[in-house]
Amino acid sequence: MNKLKAAFIGFIPFGESDFYPILESYAKVGYKAFESGDMLLREGDPAENLKRVKDFGMEPLSTGLGMGNLDISCVPTVIEKAKKLGVKRAATFAGCVASHRFGQRKDVPTYDEVMKEIETLNAIAKELAKEGIVTSFHNHDAEFLTFYKGKPAFYYMMENSEYLKFELDCGWASYGHFDPIQVLDDLGDKLCAVHIKDYTVGNAVQTMVRPGLPAPDENLAQNRMPRFTTPGTGALDLRGCLKKSAEMGMDYAIVEQDFMYHLTQLETLTAAYLNMKETGYVE
Repeated sequence: MNKLKAAFIGFIPFGESDFYPILESYAKVGYKAFESGDMLLREGDPAENLKRVKDFGMEPLSTGLGMGNLDISCVPTVIEKAKKLGVKRAATFAGCVASHRFGQRKDVPTYDEVMKEIETLNAIAKELAKEGIVTSFHNHDAEFLTFYKGKPAFYYMMENSEYLKFELDCGWASYGHFDPIQVLDDLGDKLCAVHIKDYTVGNAVQTMVRPGLPAPDENLAQNRMPRFTTPGTGALDLRGCLKKSAEMGMDYAIVEQDFMYHLTQLETLTAAYLNMKETGYVE
């Protein structure tokens, strides 16, 4: 069983244009890769940008597929981005269920809407697979907490996707009252990546506000956030999740923490890396 390599997603301040020194500082901690490689396409020559990050020992893991209201027309753009970045995965980080959870829509998606979205994602994944690109869906807690006919939305997605793969966010699955280790096992060969996120008891002091998106109503229960914490310091069974991920042949443990509290981003990634390495399952 090979050890996992450390990777991350986020941890770049919004609006930061000169992020290369930040990436290099994370490489010095021990991180080998980062998700959402599209940042390398913002300015300058993509080939030169890619060489720059590889020179200090990092690489992108994915390109973005987009979020919500996706259709097959996105495929050519995704293929172009993936080729420029040299990646073999396109990730989407939210669907219609998460749109309700985070306040972008008022009504809970219907069963038919969810099934139609699954059909669309699977069609996109089928086309991208022809180019050797894996399409992955990243969950939040909502896909586990939103039920249709007695079954959570996540399992409808999993059971009705021939080509779509999944990037399990272990923290969100746990916060959604599911055992992430069991979910990993349930996914089997439909698992393609793992996000390591942790949370602890306490009220969140920030909500999921992003540039260009409406601020959610904090009084609505579905918009309340967990109090995220550095992996290894909260409720997540870190060792168990890493062990299972390694056993399933995953290459990376991808650290994510939506909001920082007592630590800076660099401190958080440093602590997370050391906590993961201490389990023996991360190199």
